[in-house]
Amino acid sequence: MQSALLNLTMNVNVYLPPCYDAALAGGYPAAYLLHGQTFDDLMWTNLGAPALADELILAVEAQPFIMIMPNEEFFYRPVRGNLFPDAITSELIPWAESEFNICSNRECRAIGGISRGAAWAMRIGLTNPQLFSAIGIHSLPSFLGGEGQVADWVRALPKDLLPRVTMDSGRFDTEIKSAIPVEAVFNQQGLPHDWHLNEGRHDEDYWRAHIAEYMRWYAGLWAKPE
Repeated sequence: MQSALLNLTMNVNVYLPPCYDAALAGGYPAAYLLHGQTFDDLMWTNLGAPALADELILAVEAQPFIMIMPNEEFFYRPVRGNLFPDAITSELIPWAESEFNICSNRECRAIGGISRGAAWAMRIGLTNPQLFSAIGIHSLPSFLGGEGQVADWVRALPKDLLPRVTMDSGRFDTEIKSAIPVEAVFNQQGLPHDWHLNEGRHDEDYWRAHIAEYMRWYAGLWAKPE
C-alpha cells in the first residue's frame, strides 16, 4: 500500500478466511493487528495467528473474519509527531476496505497489537472510537504521555462508543510497571475491560503461549455462524 503520509510503500500482510467470498453481502469483519518493535508485518503470522483463525472458522466456532497486519518500517522513530497512527486511520483502512470485501461499520473493526503495537493500538483505538469497537492490548510497554494521557482519552470517550477492551501482560515482563498503571486507569475511569496477568516475560515465548487466547478473543467479537 502506498502511504503519502509516510512517504513510502507500506507492506501489509493480509489474512483471508478459507471461505473468502469477494461478493459476500455485507462483507467480513476485520482485525487490524500491529507488531512489536524490531518485528514486522509477519509477526502475527509467525506466532501462528492465521492457522489458529483457520481452525476456529473451519470448526464453525467463529464467523469468518479478515486480519490486516501492516508493517511499521521505522519502528524506532519517536512517538511524538509520528504519522503512523494517521496512516492507519486515513490510509490503511480505506485501502483495505477497497481491496477486500470488508464491512465498513465500526462494529466490524477491531485493532490490537503486541508490545509497541499494543501502545499504538491503545492510542489509535481510544482516540478513534468512531472507527474501532474493540481494542487488544498485549504486553503494553511504556509510551509517551503515560497513564495520565490514557485517563484523558478514556474520559473523552462517548458513552455510546465505549470499545470492548482486553489487556494482558506477563508477571515478569520488564514493562509491567507501565501496564499495571494503565489497567488501574481503566478501573478508575469505569472502562469495562478484561485484564490477564499471566506467567511469563516480554518475549516471543510469552506471545506464542497466548496467541490462541488472542485469536479466540478477536474471533469472539463477532457472532458465530448459525
